[in-house]
Amino acid sequence: MPMSLRLKQDYMFALEEVVADVAGRILSYNGTIVDTKLVRGHEESSIDRLAYEWMLGSLEEKFSRFHKNDRFRGKYLFELHELQDIDNGHSEEENGGKRVLRIDEIDGTTNTKRCKTSVLGYSPLATVSVALCDNEAMDSILLGVVYDMHNGNVFSGVQVDGGYLAFCDRVLLDPKDFVDKKGDSNFRVMVVGYSNRERRRKGDIEQAIVDADPGIKVYDGSRATTVDILSILRNQYDAYVDPRGLWPPESGAMLHPYDVAGVIPIALGCGLEISDIHGRQIETQGKDDAVLTLIVARKGLRDRLVEALKGGH
Repeated sequence: MPMSLRLKQDYMFALEEVVADVAGRILSYNGTIVDTKLVRGHEESSIDRLAYEWMLGSLEEKFSRFHKNDRFRGKYLFELHELQDIDNGHSEEENGGKRVLRIDEIDGTTNTKRCKTSVLGYSPLATVSVALCDNEAMDSILLGVVYDMHNGNVFSGVQVDGGYLAFCDRVLLDPKDFVDKKGDSNFRVMVVGYSNRERRRKGDIEQAIVDADPGIKVYDGSRATTVDILSILRNQYDAYVDPRGLWPPESGAMLHPYDVAGVIPIALGCGLEISDIHGRQIETQGKDDAVLTLIVARKGLRDRLVEALKGGH
């Protein structure tokens, strides 16, 4: 059964509280941070583990407020952990099937670890991100919420008839405000590739863009995908290009669905264009361990980037 707009709105408000709660705990944490073990192929730190526990507790608290028939049933998909079969006592048919929460309890873990162990106080370039999806396909995102720890804002996006609406601190964002760059004659484009093994491949992609379009200047990302994409909305950049899915699996950090699911409806609600690096819709059958390529850009710029990269990778 499709989720009503009213219920999607209620979930959006609840998840906004969740990401703000978890982010607040991360920002106020003053304890020791150590790397502990490998989980699902990733290095887990003590702050990762705490954020995971805080996320579980906050979800349980906020979802307990819903009427029994409306409570979440499905599974949580985390970056480092997976919980299956969150059951509210009703059948799948009664509850609209098994939905999915894609959760990145800290996007920008390295930034956060470095921040929390610094002798100087500041807020990390990192976010807490959650997306509610109808299923595991990337085209099934019903809503996404992101807490920007560096700037202290909650962004959200919710599916409506014909697309998405996006909000910042519950103020509706107008897509017309994000069509054009402002204050600069050049396009500023991030090309990310967090791998010491693939510097040459990343450089080849950057060079292909610059050679094809002299009006584009390229830069590195912040090591937090959601922060990078929100930077387009903040007018710091005009596009985000992530080619990591083209590289061998052993190359290092890759882009996965949980990295971007929360910010996708926000970007779409602001009129940004999203595709894979070939200009196609993002893979719709991707499971949680799927590896993605991604372009997020202002209207019209995505096509220029796709054209520039044809045959260049």
